[in-house]
Amino acid sequence: MESRLHELLKEAALTELAREGYYLYVEPSDPPSWRLNWSLYRPDIAGTLTNELEFWFVLVECETNPNTRRIRRKISKIRRSLTLQNRLNETYLFRLLLVIPAGMLERVNCSEVRLRWEIWIASYKGSIIHKIPRKGCPSAS
Repeated sequence: MESRLHELLKEAALTELAREGYYLYVEPSDPPSWRLNWSLYRPDIAGTLTNELEFWFVLVECETNPNTRRIRRKISKIRRSLTLQNRLNETYLFRLLLVIPAGMLERVNCSEVRLRWEIWIASYKGSIIHKIPRKGCPSAS
């Protein structure tokens, strides 16, 4: 059974990503688009945002007790199991989003994590209070 904190993190991410216009899928067992394929992996939330020239895809992991080792394992699973079929003349953006509770940033604030993941910090009331873009990348929002 999922903890209340994990539910709050997911609710916060769902609210923010819905504001950005994403179509969202909670714990999808299958990829939400024919253009995606994955195995051995299921994100907490997946989202897509498309138009004629762009395809944006986000994978969200909500970690109530984050640590670098667990995040490394997730990256490894994603690399081994996810493929994206893009179209010619189309821009695509692939986002990895890590949602953590307030006070936990020091557990995952290392270059290895920051180079791959956006980090959103959620309050214990279920709202996003801070967004940290991937290291070296501007914020997508």
